[in-house]
Amino acid sequence: MFVFQALVLGFVFSVRYNALYYPIVSILVVLLAKGAIKEKLLRLAIVVIPVGWFLLYTTLTFKERLGVATFSPFGGWQMGSNALFMYAHVPPTNREPVPKQFARIHTITIKHMDSLNRLKQRPDQELGIYYLWDDKAPLKLYLFDKYKRDSTTPYLKRWASVSNFYGQYGSWLIRQHPGAFLRYYIWPNFINYYSPPTEFLGIYNMGSDTVDPGAVNWFGYKSNKVHHFSKNKIIILTAIFPLLLAMINVIFFFGFIGFVVLGGFSKVSPYYRTVLWIMLLIWLSNLAFSVFASPIVLRYQAFPFIFTLVFAGLLLEFVIGQSFQESKPAKEEDVEPVVDPAV
Repeated sequence: MFVFQALVLGFVFSVRYNALYYPIVSILVVLLAKGAIKEKLLRLAIVVIPVGWFLLYTTLTFKERLGVATFSPFGGWQMGSNALFMYAHVPPTNREPVPKQFARIHTITIKHMDSLNRLKQRPDQELGIYYLWDDKAPLKLYLFDKYKRDSTTPYLKRWASVSNFYGQYGSWLIRQHPGAFLRYYIWPNFINYYSPPTEFLGIYNMGSDTVDPGAVNWFGYKSNKVHHFSKNKIIILTAIFPLLLAMINVIFFFGFIGFVVLGGFSKVSPYYRTVLWIMLLIWLSNLAFSVFASPIVLRYQAFPFIFTLVFAGLLLEFVIGQSFQESKPAKEEDVEPVVDPAV
């Protein structure tokens, strides 16, 4: 079972950035499970080896091909983007001197923030991909400025070369304004976790009636033209999911509280109790990673949706069952006769 778990973990770890916290959950599950120390160490090795191999292979491959020893250049860009969403709300009077290495990127950032303050409709009003991908945002502007006299370096290598620098810059901004980061990035993203926006899944093909040549080749289309059955290009089905996921999160949260208040941990088997703790660990891990890692959207929450729905149902079943048991009237033979002490 652990060999199969390791293979699945290694596969999903190579597919999606969200899987970064999965090995931590797996390791904690191994430590919580029963067994001798040697057996636990063997299980840990089986789980960790595929992930460790992929981490090492990817890091060395980036170093060889792009000159940057990192597991994911995207991480540095994301850190910088998250920090800029926060820094956009920092008043000019609270701006501080910057370390020498950040002088150029910070100058571009200050100029950009001042220009955004003059707009009635800001492109960064909601957490999203603006600072990550927009050519007019500071991160892309600095990249273009850095390589403006270089026409030979491939774009991917340029993009990767500034990743660690952006991570350091974003981390520095967050350390300077931790309160603003909590208020303008963490809290809005926490609300998005409760009810994630549909983003790309809300409009068919992002509003376009054509696709790139790569999509034509991949899916074997006869042309780059695509059609849909929606009158306004809105995907009605996905519009239901933000509300549905919000309801599931509420049921899960209050269901767990009800489970604890009703003494659920003392009424279930040790195995069931362990499963519930692991379930809570996974839910909290996904919450923490999702909120801190990047702006949350619906397409990131497919796994949490399924997972939370299942355990919300189990917790709700327990709470309802206990409520019926407590409200069930006692039978006459179960009622002890009241004896008058004077008799």
